Amino acid sequence: MKIKLFPLLAGVAAIAISAAPMIANAQGGPGKFSNLNLTSEQQTQLDQIRENADSQIETILSPEQAQQFQNIREQRQQGRRAMKALNLTEEQRNQMREVHQSARKQMEEVLTEEQLQQLRQQREAHRGEHRQEQGN
Repeated sequence: MKIKLFPLLAGVAAIAISAAPMIANAQGGPGKFSNLNLTSEQQTQLDQIRENADSQIETILSPEQAQQFQNIREQRQQGRRAMKALNLTEEQRNQMREVHQSARKQMEEVLTEEQLQQLRQQREAHRGEHRQEQGN
């Protein structure tokens, strides 16, 4: 069970962490949206999607978990340790995964085909870097 749970946790953590700073990245900060040349309309749409996802997540979490999640977002902590600290139940993980998958799909619908291609290339490069780090 641990083997199956680990990829799920890693996926949820990656999605949750990536959703939180998307707008800062979209507005020119360091990150995956910084070089996509987003329009102000796209930035606004991404902001609305993120806020909606955050609201949905807050309904999934207990008050203590919601506070921890807020702290994680504010400090831009990343990785499995940050999300593991939330001690999510399996149901909460599944619900969060659904919220983040929906938000990710909505965000991708805001982007042009060229922006999506750039984003895919960045993801592949990031995965390659992550694999190298794990191999060391």
